[in-house]
Amino acid sequence: MKTNFKLLVLCSILSLTACETSDTPVTENETAIDNQEVTPTNSSSLTAKSTTVTTEAALRSAVSSAVAGDIITISGTINLTQTLELAKSGTSSSKINLTGGVLNCSGQPSGSWGVKVNGSYWNITNMTIKNAKDCGLVFQTGGYNYVYNVSTLANGDSGLQIYNGGHDNYVLSCKSNDNYDSANGGENADGFACKLSAGANNKFENCTANHNSDDGWDLYGQPYTVTIKGCTASNNGFGTNGDGNGFKLGSAGQNVAHTVTNNTATNNLAWGYDGNGNTGHITITGSGGSGNGKGLFTRLY
Repeated sequence: MKTNFKLLVLCSILSLTACETSDTPVTENETAIDNQEVTPTNSSSLTAKSTTVTTEAALRSAVSSAVAGDIITISGTINLTQTLELAKSGTSSSKINLTGGVLNCSGQPSGSWGVKVNGSYWNITNMTIKNAKDCGLVFQTGGYNYVYNVSTLANGDSGLQIYNGGHDNYVLSCKSNDNYDSANGGENADGFACKLSAGANNKFENCTANHNSDDGWDLYGQPYTVTIKGCTASNNGFGTNGDGNGFKLGSAGQNVAHTVTNNTATNNLAWGYDGNGNTGHITITGSGGSGNGKGLFTRLY
């Protein structure tokens, strides 16, 4: 009996010890580790890649399959036969990168844009887009895109345009030259256009618009504040019907307060800075210029 009693007591102690072990609270860190072990890894972070392309087919394939973090590098000149659409989106912490090379759009159908950006969170850098039948580079619907050291040259409408809800785009150190819409006698081709219902928080900094058939910058019909800082508009308005303002800052019936800081307007056909009927309080600080056909400032409130 004594042996059986001792055995019974020992079993009870072991049983209680086991229960205490299994009921011990799990720390917050231990829970996180356990969850990581059983949660599938985000596959997109594993598929981000760096690709160098030399042909239109390879470029289109890379763009259509792009995921956050991808780097697509254009080597040399690629001749586009239709508009290149950037429809995928990166993330705020991992953008999609398109960089380098030249996109020659002269082989596209009549009325085509060179590159259309409907996605968000792109870095578009260090490249040239030229000879599109319509605008060279267009941002619409998406946002949070960054454009650096991009040249838009000799396109059939504005070089770079933001509209149709495009928002939070930052255009830095870009050039837009020699854009001309021959069908309209140069009436529409601006260097940079943020117009016709673009979204909020679009900014241009340290950019140059030279020798475009209409205006250097055109904010016609733009309902949200645009910031233009440290930019230069020169020799614009060479088209027969071009307005030729360095900076056109809105349109009649609008009341939008744009911000224009440390810019220069020189040798444009018409005005250096034209409010164009926009009654918003346009803040112009440290901006000037010379040699503009009609004068430096007009219709600013």
